Amino acid sequence: MPLTKQRLVDIFGEKKVFDDGKTLQEYAQDQSFSPGRKPDFVVFAECVEEIQQVVRLANETLTPLIPYSSGLNFHGAALPDHGGVIVNLTRMNKILQIDEENWSVVVEPGVTFEQLQGELMKKGFYIMVPFGVAPKRSVLTSYLERDPVMAAPSFEWGNFLIMDTELVLPDGEVFKTGIWSTGGKAGGPMGPIRNVLFRLWTGAQGTLGIMTKMAIKISPFIKERKIYFITFDELSAAIEPIRKIQRREIGMECFLLNQFNLAALLSEDWEIPESFPTCPKSSESFERLRTLLPPWVLCICINGSLRHPKEKIAYEEEALREVCDNLNLELMESLSQVSSLDNILLNETIYPGRILKKFNYRGSVHDLTFKSSLKCIDDMEAVIKNVCDAFDYGTSSIGAYLLPLERGRAMHCVFDLHCDLGDVKETRNVKSVWLKASEDLINRGAYFDQPYGAWAEMVYQRAGHYTTKLREIKRELDPNGILNPGKLCF
Repeated sequence: MPLTKQRLVDIFGEKKVFDDGKTLQEYAQDQSFSPGRKPDFVVFAECVEEIQQVVRLANETLTPLIPYSSGLNFHGAALPDHGGVIVNLTRMNKILQIDEENWSVVVEPGVTFEQLQGELMKKGFYIMVPFGVAPKRSVLTSYLERDPVMAAPSFEWGNFLIMDTELVLPDGEVFKTGIWSTGGKAGGPMGPIRNVLFRLWTGAQGTLGIMTKMAIKISPFIKERKIYFITFDELSAAIEPIRKIQRREIGMECFLLNQFNLAALLSEDWEIPESFPTCPKSSESFERLRTLLPPWVLCICINGSLRHPKEKIAYEEEALREVCDNLNLELMESLSQVSSLDNILLNETIYPGRILKKFNYRGSVHDLTFKSSLKCIDDMEAVIKNVCDAFDYGTSSIGAYLLPLERGRAMHCVFDLHCDLGDVKETRNVKSVWLKASEDLINRGAYFDQPYGAWAEMVYQRAGHYTTKLREIKRELDPNGILNPGKLCF
């Protein structure tokens, strides 16, 4: 039998199935350069059983299903390339368990960062967050898509924050990993044993299953924290300080912002947009700060411990000052150009999002997100600037955020390009810059581990055997190709 609206209504009820033009258009396009297409239906799931039923219906009718959690992936991951049914999970938004003894939390896919962080802070805990994550972004999806948290410099916190998972497989069966797989309590004291299998679904863009629950590590919130700043005129000058700081394992959060991004974060005229893309808006404070701030600012946050927190901060600060003295660098606790910068950025490590003000600059942001070795980051910056110069895109309008990974073993790099999607000529030019810079970066050794949209073809055509194996895994788990067809797990 073919898919009909009535068959979806039979599963979800009349009020949770939509096929009107206005609703379908809302899911047809995001702010990315990925081509848009309307779905045939949008349904709102509220329980695992409904997801199981619609997956089985999709297999019967060979209908594409596209899982959708918050709509705050900016790269086309939830666009319905082949039409079909958007399975909106935003109403599955319960925090199912906060385990204060074993430091874990269990969430559904609709739970947002602002929702979860707010509840955890009431109990004296917090969750590790990625920089610039939208407050209403799904925690579960962000972790699945491997957005690196701001504590990623540390080995112990940069990995294995996911503990146990529950998902609906492409055949409609429920599958659990970790302690859940043997009937135990999620996030129990034995830790994430038997759990590495969940990695098969991380970065898979909903192509191998629909995750319905996730257990995640949480941490006690330590009030004693200090943040320090080191400024640089060139990105290359930051390489050796980052290497030495990370090798000595100083600090928890450590990240590098360029002048453009720090000015956007601090702008008094801009608010975090409600939706993306947004309308461009001028800002006098942004333009003023863009001329006053140092070209690059390295931020190092030192957190106290549960016991003797001040002593821990003191000895790490001493080590940090020693590094700076040996390199003839000034270690600062504030910047003269900005008052209360320490408090602002300390808050960002818990409630990040102010950097999303950058969308106000031209309305949309098209990032170049990749991994690189520490020693090559200035070469990668040069690649981007050369392409921008060739296409007459002003390099002063490039935003940048860099995050050390695993104590400097690698760097997570995000360089932003901006355009007004209502300006056809500007959009066409920025898209050309974005595509050319992506190709050139990959050719120079940049590793795109989140290959959305056009990046997917660039990455997969360079890894034929790997791509073949991924497709074999996809066919094995999803023989009818119903889950987010047109995408491929990472």
